[in-house]
Amino acid sequence: GRTPPLSPSVVPTCAVAMAYTVKYFGLPALAEPIRLLLHLGKIEHVDETFGFKEWADIKKTTKWGQVPVVIAPDGMEMTQSKAITRFLGKQVTWGRQNLFFSKKLYPRDARLAFQVDEMIDAMEDVRMKTVPTFAIKDPSEKEAARKALFADGGDCDVLLRKIESFVGDKFVCGNTLTIADIWYYCVLNFLRCGFFDGLPKDYLGRYPKLQAIVSNVGSIPEVKAYYAKKDVKQEPMYAAFVE
Repeated sequence: GRTPPLSPSVVPTCAVAMAYTVKYFGLPALAEPIRLLLHLGKIEHVDETFGFKEWADIKKTTKWGQVPVVIAPDGMEMTQSKAITRFLGKQVTWGRQNLFFSKKLYPRDARLAFQVDEMIDAMEDVRMKTVPTFAIKDPSEKEAARKALFADGGDCDVLLRKIESFVGDKFVCGNTLTIADIWYYCVLNFLRCGFFDGLPKDYLGRYPKLQAIVSNVGSIPEVKAYYAKKDVKQEPMYAAFVE
């Protein structure tokens, strides 16, 4: 029979003709799951970061007027963070590195893949609750609005408690690592990284299963090694990822 192709996670770097290019702000936000999956898959990539002052000019060059944007080795422009995450999840294998035991981080099983998508979308509902706060001009009002979202009974708290009731003790879906775990690790850490003034950095302690999922991903040696290279004095928002 045919020999199955090797996944990018086991393709030697020298076999990759060109690298992926990730274009995003220098923040651990929507591009972070993409960056982490590229690292876990040992997929060669270049991280092109920019600041908010440069955004107006860069925005004009993007397909939808938003980032992240990933340029594939063949030049294809890839957009929409969840779509890119699913794409990479179909390439990257995890587990014992042979074709029998290892699994793709985006499940082949349709039911489990649906659950992964559903739980990622649920976490996006939490993040989207914070978006209107950026329009609040008064800093005190902005901080108060964010604290209210995560206080007992606040919109984000209610959603997080619902999510907490559906996730597993160690993984978001099923009994194996998936892109949902990567997504949760990145988003939940981003919410406590200091980017959101007024959002309590200790909020995660109220959701023990979500905290355990974040700890589980953070304990993966490849993840620890990736964030250990971050200089948190230069990039303080990454401190939440290296705890």
